[in-house]
Amino acid sequence: MKLIGLAALLFLSIPSFANDWSQATKVAEINTGYTGGFILFRTEKAHHNPKNCDAAFYAVRQGDAEVDQILSVLLAAQKSGGSIQVGVNSSKCDQHGRISVSRIRSLP
Repeated sequence: MKLIGLAALLFLSIPSFANDWSQATKVAEINTGYTGGFILFRTEKAHHNPKNCDAAFYAVRQGDAEVDQILSVLLAAQKSGGSIQVGVNSSKCDQHGRISVSRIRSLP
């Protein structure tokens, strides 16, 4: 019975994560080099913004995501013209009110 409950909990929680992904889009602009190590970037399509944060840029901050890994994926996608999906934190904005990025998905 405990296994069924655990499986049901896992199954029901998966859709909530799926809704945190943007539509497939391309990287339009990357801004980096800020003190404290964070990235601001824009995409070609509208930002995924479930928390109604400031939608000018996506923000990637250490503590919310692995900044170096995300920068690497963003640069590769921008250079190759490939598409990405942006995973955002749907429960909070970053400390300056921007959309808080938690992960990036590189698409073929």
